[in-house]
Amino acid sequence: MIPELLGSADTLMIGRVMWNEFFDNADWPMASAVTYGIVIFLLVPMVLFQHFQAQQLEQKR
Repeated sequence: MIPELLGSADTLMIGRVMWNEFFDNADWPMASAVTYGIVIFLLVPMVLFQHFQAQQLEQKR
C-alpha cells in the first residue's frame, strides 16, 4: 500500500521495486539483496559523516 501512495504504478521507486520482488514475483533472494544494498548505501555515508563530525569536535577542543 505505501509504495502505491508515494508514487503511481508507472513511477519507479526503490520501495516499489522491493514490493514487487517480495510480493508480486515472490523472489525473496533478489528482494533481500536489494534491501541489503539499500541499507549499506544509506549506512556508509551516515557512519562517515559521524566519524568526520567527531574528528572536527576533537580538533576544536
